[in-house]
Amino acid sequence: MSVESSRTPQKLNFSPMVWLYRLQQRLSITRNEGIAVLTLTLLFVTGLTIRQVQEQQVPPLAVDTLTARSAAVTAGAGSAEGGRGTPKGPTEDDPLHLNEASVTALQALDGIGPALSERIVEYRSTQRPFQRVQELRRVSGIGPKTLADLRPVVTVTPAEAE
Repeated sequence: MSVESSRTPQKLNFSPMVWLYRLQQRLSITRNEGIAVLTLTLLFVTGLTIRQVQEQQVPPLAVDTLTARSAAVTAGAGSAEGGRGTPKGPTEDDPLHLNEASVTALQALDGIGPALSERIVEYRSTQRPFQRVQELRRVSGIGPKTLADLRPVVTVTPAEAE
């Protein structure tokens, strides 16, 4: 019997009422104040958990982007030109102007997704407009290979005298 009685208090140590009692004793607060502190703590931890889960979730790809990409690849492979650009995307004859392009226009470029297009626009607005195409290397996520792929289809509007 003494063994059972020694185990019983250990099980009670994990009950919320024991925690509440200990909190009241240590902080010298009333029972209602202790309940309020525990409730606020529980809400805070729940909020942090929800935020952590939301940050770890990867947004799904939109179905229309998958369809548009596969249609563009099929159209490009079947065309007589064998071109790699999409009909609406920039070409060497009609390049995209980096200092004027929107986020969605930048996404029409091969290898540029939503995050990278936003970084390009952010760089352009916080630093300065691009003076040369080569300055794209300053944007995080654009390496030499990406720059080589983009160079023929993008241009920079020269800053001329007004």
